Amino acid sequence: MGLTKNMCELILSAKLKRHINLGKLIMVGRQNLHLSQEQLGVSLKKFGYAINNISKILNKDNTFADAFFEEIGGKEIHSIDASDYEDATIIHDLNEPLKNKHKNQYSLVLDSGTLEHVFNFPQAIKNCMELTQIGGHFMGIYPCNNFFGHGFYQFSSELFYRVLSKENGFQIIDVVIFVDEMGTTFYNVPDTSEKHQRIQFVNTKPVYIYVLAKRLEETKMFEHQPLQMDYEQLKWKGKRESLKKQTKQKPFKHYIPVYLRNILKAIFNKSKQPDSIHFKKSYFSVYNLKSD
Repeated sequence: MGLTKNMCELILSAKLKRHINLGKLIMVGRQNLHLSQEQLGVSLKKFGYAINNISKILNKDNTFADAFFEEIGGKEIHSIDASDYEDATIIHDLNEPLKNKHKNQYSLVLDSGTLEHVFNFPQAIKNCMELTQIGGHFMGIYPCNNFFGHGFYQFSSELFYRVLSKENGFQIIDVVIFVDEMGTTFYNVPDTSEKHQRIQFVNTKPVYIYVLAKRLEETKMFEHQPLQMDYEQLKWKGKRESLKKQTKQKPFKHYIPVYLRNILKAIFNKSKQPDSIHFKKSYFSVYNLKSD
């Protein structure tokens, strides 16, 4: 569990661009900083912060992210974990329902690498949502693609659009995917319900998904279990015309065997952009960290 240079810059961007309130913050799992003092200094300077106290924020004896959040405006920094081995503020197994005294307490709930390790994901994400104050934000950074063996799960954008929904009292602000490397490009991921078809990509490197959502009101969460877009809007509601329209858009593909289509697709993607994210450009746009 921890924050890299790219992840720190997403947080700095959210504070500047989305005006998130760090006043009372809780980390899901006490986060470490996985970057050098030099990298941290560059990132802070990029977003207008002084870089005089880098050694106090990050040093060989302390890599926890608490001081980083204090430097950028955090007033009260807490953490929640199933174990006390990293001195978390709240000891709680996220597989189990949250205690009432902890609900609606935090202006920002941040998870960077915990929920993929929690078996009971629906309860764990609900706990995170319930920790969030009305008007506060939930921020998550998770494995998205090519993390086989890392945890129990890898997550799609579809999951977060359906879970962090108005029905559950939330509004998605940003969904972004990125390869965690120097000079990476961040990509916005739209809601599948806007495109009326599944949004997919193929690549050869590990990809993260970043999610920022605002809590609008207190509701009975998961009163209706989330459904994937095409089951909710197309198949299970009898909108057969939408399916027929999709079929007509690509009439020739049905004459090509599936195995041959996959081979041709792999060859095309590899020759076009090796080791990068492949996608339909109409789906994705570049996410500008510093401005809209």
